[in-house]
Amino acid sequence: MVPRAVFVFLTVLLPALALAGGAAAQGSRIQLGQSLNLSERELEVTAEMLEVDQTSGASMFSGNVLVMQGEMRITAERLRIEYTPAAEGERQRIDRLVAEGGVTMVTPAEAVEGASAIYSLREQTLELRGDVVLVQGQNVLSGQHLQVNLRNGTGQISGRVRTIIQLD
Repeated sequence: MVPRAVFVFLTVLLPALALAGGAAAQGSRIQLGQSLNLSERELEVTAEMLEVDQTSGASMFSGNVLVMQGEMRITAERLRIEYTPAAEGERQRIDRLVAEGGVTMVTPAEAVEGASAIYSLREQTLELRGDVVLVQGQNVLSGQHLQVNLRNGTGQISGRVRTIIQLD
């Protein structure tokens, strides 16, 4: 049986590396979260089950969750969508996505995985915890905690950080 981390690398992260290889060849500068920024477009969520909390209005998806938006794919075991309170007559907006259980986010330019993730649409921040791996082209960053400001592309990774940066 193939360990989960190896399986994810071979089936998700390695293809992302191949797709992003051309971008990496242009330079070794690392910009965090460039392509992980959710836009105003709709999210499509597929899961085994959906529960709605009538008190808070939050939605909890569980079981092989797949979120798609454009070319971005997010997978996890559980996903909670939290909404901002809406004024009367206004449409409710998504405030945060909270994902747990083998979280993977993949775009043509980047791939990131961790045990859990909190994505704040209002603040435009992404936080991953637990065996975090970020792949951008041929560059790889790993650690235990990743925080990214998606507005300006800055962030930090902590917890026994390991970095592989290609110089070619």
